[in-house]
Amino acid sequence: MRRAISITVLSALAGLAQAQDTNNFNCSNFLQFGISADQTRTAFNKHPETMAWNWFVCLNQPDAQGYNRVWESFKPSDQVYLANGVNPGSYDSRMKPPDEVLKQAKALGLDANRLLHNLNATQQVDGMSLEMGGTVVPEAQRGQVVRFQLLMSQDTYNYIVKNNVYNVDGQEALTSNLNFPATAWELKAAWLWIGADMDYKKKLENDGYYTAQAYYQQGTDYRVGYAALSGLHVVNKLDSSWVWTTFENVNNRKYTVTKGHPPRPMTNSTGPTSDAIPVNTQFQANNPTLSKYELIGVEYQPKTQVLANSQLESAFQDTSSCLACHGTAAYSKTDGYFNFAIPTQGGLTYPTTPLPDKDFNGYKKLDFVWSLKRAQWKR
Repeated sequence: MRRAISITVLSALAGLAQAQDTNNFNCSNFLQFGISADQTRTAFNKHPETMAWNWFVCLNQPDAQGYNRVWESFKPSDQVYLANGVNPGSYDSRMKPPDEVLKQAKALGLDANRLLHNLNATQQVDGMSLEMGGTVVPEAQRGQVVRFQLLMSQDTYNYIVKNNVYNVDGQEALTSNLNFPATAWELKAAWLWIGADMDYKKKLENDGYYTAQAYYQQGTDYRVGYAALSGLHVVNKLDSSWVWTTFENVNNRKYTVTKGHPPRPMTNSTGPTSDAIPVNTQFQANNPTLSKYELIGVEYQPKTQVLANSQLESAFQDTSSCLACHGTAAYSKTDGYFNFAIPTQGGLTYPTTPLPDKDFNGYKKLDFVWSLKRAQWKR
């Protein structure tokens, strides 16, 4: 007698097949997609979640000097879109942190060989912020906002500089749409602020968080210490609509809370997807230092879909689509940046389906790169 196999079982079997090979990926030159972008694209289309995890593993390897992880060497956006709109120079040139930051870092005994991340951003796309909270968070840290950082690879940076779109003047002068190379990458990181509380740092590390050295400005003063990575968007242009992957720590619900009264643990309502779950299990088992991070999902097809990171799109997860929102990146001489917020009764929502080309009449498209909105006028 023949028995029907449920769709759930078939989905699980497909996911396990996708996750089988988790140790044979070569990280050499992975930012250029190895020997061939076409070969990488074929492998990605076959198993998107496996490729997403391979990239995540490669990005989190130690860099050549062994002090930081590979992704930490990406260029931070505050060193691309300068306040005076001038050319930011070469990719390898890095701005030294303010003297006061270095003074505090030395007093705290921070490692001079490790980077100090500038975590000045706290506002999500909807203008809201996410706060730390919960019984395991020290009282002094409760209510502290989760901080953000945007970084880009060398090929992304070089394209921006070559096309003079690091300031608004250059974007206004565009005569055609932008078209970044296939090897362009962008990252967006979410961080839980630790400061100098070493007990809190140890607690987070025990829960699988990667911790780094960081600072931010508060008024005329600076706060210096440690921060824990709670979420990471990993994006590249392997596909013409870009590839959107997002990871977060499985313990975020213990450390971040909703805006409700009373606040509740922050969870992800969009994933991990059914395709991501078995792949997560395999990669977590094979990568102990990343075992508490999970892939939430992957977007690359221009269709109606929802995908969010609870740390980066916390309050609007049900209307969050990386591909659809970033597909609206565009600039007009008369109207400025395209407004992708959709007014609804009681507030705003965001597109989960790519908008038609006719909506962008009079605009030059920025090829999904909304970080360009951080550009300033040249002074």
